[in-house]
This record gives sequence, structure tokens and C-alpha cells, in this order.
Amino acid sequence: MRDTENATELATASLPSDATNEAKIERIWVKETGQEEIRFSWWKDRRMMMRPLDLPENDLLNLVRNAVLAGVFTPDFRSKLRELL
Repeated sequence: MRDTENATELATASLPSDATNEAKIERIWVKETGQEEIRFSWWKDRRMMMRPLDLPENDLLNLVRNAVLAGVFTPDFRSKLRELL
């Protein structure tokens, strides 16, 4: 797990799109605010890009599935999401 000056990675899930690109959903601890947050990100050549993550719906569903299996989302969040759907 990564630990940077700004945040500590708590859980992560990824969906590779090719040999050098991947989409990620991460649960991170943000040091400045002292709280956990969910980050959606796009990575190229193992570096996070400062651009939004754009995915087709099917890829987004696969990434969210991976995030659920990897424990990125808390049980409380999953329960509230179930109620929403």
C-alpha cells in the first residue's frame, strides 16, 4: 500500500485497460482532513494522471465489482448503496 505526504492507501481495486493503463478505486486516509475518502483515478505507466477517470458503463461495473471484492467500500456504504438501488 502506498503512503505519500498527503494520503495513505487503505484498500485498492484496479481494472487494467492495456499493458500500461489502469483504472483504480481506492479507499485512502487523507492526512490533512483526517478522514477516509474514496478516490477514482486513472493510471498510465504506474503514474496517476491528473485527469478524470472516464469509463464505459460495463468497465465501471467491473471496477466497482473489483472494489467490493477488495474491501474498498465499507459495509455501511454497501448497505446504503443497496437501499439506493
